[in-house]
Formats: sequence, structure tokens, C-alpha cells
Amino acid sequence: MNKYALLFLVLLLGLSACLDEYAVPVSQQTEQLVVEALLTDEDVLASFRLSFTTQFGDASSYNPVRGAFVGVTDNLGKITKFRSSSTLPGVYVCEDVNFRGQAGKIYTLTIRLTDGRIFESSPETMPAPVAISQLSARFESKFNAGYQITADLNDPKNVENYYRWTAWGLSKRKTTGVPLNFSGICCDECWVREDALGVNLFADAGVDGNPLRGRPVFLSPFYYFGNHYVEVRQYNTSRQAFQFWRRYQEQFQRTGTIFDPIPAPVVGNVANKANANELALGFFEVASVSTKRLIVPGDTLFGKVKFEPLFVRPGDCLSAYPFSIYANVPPPGW
Repeated sequence: MNKYALLFLVLLLGLSACLDEYAVPVSQQTEQLVVEALLTDEDVLASFRLSFTTQFGDASSYNPVRGAFVGVTDNLGKITKFRSSSTLPGVYVCEDVNFRGQAGKIYTLTIRLTDGRIFESSPETMPAPVAISQLSARFESKFNAGYQITADLNDPKNVENYYRWTAWGLSKRKTTGVPLNFSGICCDECWVREDALGVNLFADAGVDGNPLRGRPVFLSPFYYFGNHYVEVRQYNTSRQAFQFWRRYQEQFQRTGTIFDPIPAPVVGNVANKANANELALGFFEVASVSTKRLIVPGDTLFGKVKFEPLFVRPGDCLSAYPFSIYANVPPPGW
């Protein structure tokens, strides 16, 4: 061993002798309440979902909350109770079939667990609804071929508005079908559902009182010729809910660079009444909704778009695309 190697070894041993063992602090909390609660003014029966994480911060593992008391109290003191679903573990359904959120009212969610802990949300005011004035469709083929669906609305003046959009659509898919005796092919076309991915948010701080035109809300993919059936929901929500969804969006839009936000559980507006530091994951959101539908006549693309046989799967269309609907007639409800 030469003198330089020996010197390096001596320095390395000296440095290692100066290092103290450091015990990384690990939270002993093994479960955390997860709240998925949305109250709207829609004419549907309200339901919430409650669960526990099995490891700290792991919201992907579903462990349903059973036997809890769940209630929503308005600013007039009226309590509306939610009962546990008999078929869906962790889902709590409103007992009052006529209960709907009302613009201007303030709502608070209360959850009492079987171990005696009581969780309560911060009060949430339901904003007045803002209507979608129009949906439009524009065919695009530069990256992923499909119809870009956009929404127009007229933003109210001198009112803070925070918007969130969700959307889904049905478009036609093609398979080789099932041969019939002496009568051709059946079951070779079906309607397949696609849902908008990610979180779509907008705050009106920079456009207050002005029309909002051409807001992208959904891309309905093109796989085969035929109509596209699209439904868009526009939620007018609170500033707190907007901030929650923005944090959620930031956590799930990481790029792998040093500028990414630090990974962290997305906590919301629900906390233990006896210990304000014990926060639930998720959010109790109160929002008014505007819903609009659009039927796009996709057959107008004949002769304009080259159909790729790659998209034709073998066999029965419902087997190739589970949960689809045969396309010999328009989808139910349309």
C-alpha cells in the first residue's frame, strides 16, 4: 500500500469515528381519518365516504369507517343526519331524500367515531350558482386526436368566484364483433365512457365580472366515427376548497425536479374538536353546480380523418371494453 492510500484510509477512519448515529423520528400514528364529502344544490341524494388510512399519510389504502354518527348542521341550527349504507362500506347516505344545499346557507359537518372522537369541519358557505352559458367542440389531431370541449360563462361582478370543472363523455369504439349464422356480424360497436383526468380550477381574481370564453374542460378522444356525448359540471366553490384542490393538484403534478413541492398529506378543513392538531385528510366541500350536456356529431369526420385499424379490437365489444354499452342506439338518457 502506498503512502497516499494509507493516508486516505486514516482520514476515512477518523471521519467515521466523528459520526454519531441519528435516529430518524417516525410518526407512531397508524391511521388517519379520510373525508370525501361534497354537498351541492343538485337534485340528487347526498352521500359522503369516510375511511381510515392504514399507514400515516397513505390515503390510497381504503379502510372504511363503520358505525359513525354523521350529520350536517346549517346556520339555522337544523341537523340533517346521514346513515351508513348497507351495501357500500364507509359510505353514509342522507336520511332526508329532499335535502339539498341552498345558496347563502352555511353548513358544518360533524363526525362522531365509535371511539368517542368528534371531528368537525370549518363552516362552509354555499355560493350562488353560475351557469355554463355554452359548450363548444373543436376537433384536434396534433397530439391525441379528439374533440376539445370548452365552456363559456359570464362571471358575476364584485363577487369572489372559484370554479372547478369535472366532465365525462361517451364515444364509440369498434371491434371485429361476433359472427352470426348467415346474417353478418353483431356486437362490434359500443359506447365507452371516458372521464376528465386531473383537477381543473380557475379563480376569477383577474377577470372579475367579465365573460370567460373557451375554457378547456374535457378532451373527448376519437377512436371511431360516431357521435360524442359529453356532460360537464361546473362547481362554484369556496376559497378554502379552491386552495385545497390546488394543493392536491400540486402534489400530483410532480415533474421530478428540485422545484417540486415537498410530498405531504393533503389535509383539509376537518379536525378533532378536542385536538385541533389532529386533522383529517380530504375536505368537506360545499358548492353550487351548473351542468350542461353536448352531443357532437362525430360522423362529420368521414373523409377528413384517416381511421387507424389499430384501434379495432377482436371479439365482442362489451368484452373488449368492460362496462360499455352497445351502440346500436343512443346511450340511455341521451
